[in-house]
Amino acid sequence: MAAPRRRWTPTLAVVLVAALVNLPVVHGLWLDRRLAADGVVRVATVEAHRERGDAHLLQYVVEDFPGTADVDPDVYEQAVRTGQVAVRVLPDDPSARRVEGEVRGRLGLVLALVADAALALMLLLLWRFRGRHRPQLRLVATGDVERCPPGARLEPVGDQHVVCGDVLEIGDGELVLDLGDLRVQVLLDGHVNQVGHQQPARVTGRLV
Repeated sequence: MAAPRRRWTPTLAVVLVAALVNLPVVHGLWLDRRLAADGVVRVATVEAHRERGDAHLLQYVVEDFPGTADVDPDVYEQAVRTGQVAVRVLPDDPSARRVEGEVRGRLGLVLALVADAALALMLLLLWRFRGRHRPQLRLVATGDVERCPPGARLEPVGDQHVVCGDVLEIGDGELVLDLGDLRVQVLLDGHVNQVGHQQPARVTGRLV
């Protein structure tokens, strides 16, 4: 029979969630880099302003694009006095912009880091659970263990089986092959193992 297919669905789900969690942070860093390299300064019109706690909020319009920004007190006072504020924009995309003196909170970054730590823990638990709870067969070798092309395989040949997989463990007179969702403990029974750790190996023997 063919070896069971590798099931990466839980791992892929965790990786997908990690990508979605980090996307806003990565996009913000990418936008900052583009603005620093290619951005130009435009003068925006301040349409409204208000203070809320420690926040100094400006509502502005630059090149017909409205926006709101929390700025430092000095920029806020000058904007209130002049009715204008400097905004760095991308010439080919005015919607991508940053107000000069804008105060940006770190809450998003902190939440992303916390989520990353939780996802990393989930991956570790998945890896350990997968490794400990995979079914394991036992095979007594009737020939030497040899190198083979990569790929998992478990097929009957007469009253024996041919097993191909990566060498997961090497012990005294035995080794363990990784076939994805299945592990096979190979008892060498006097035969020779010619394959090193984490390399693809092929062996023929009897399941016991």
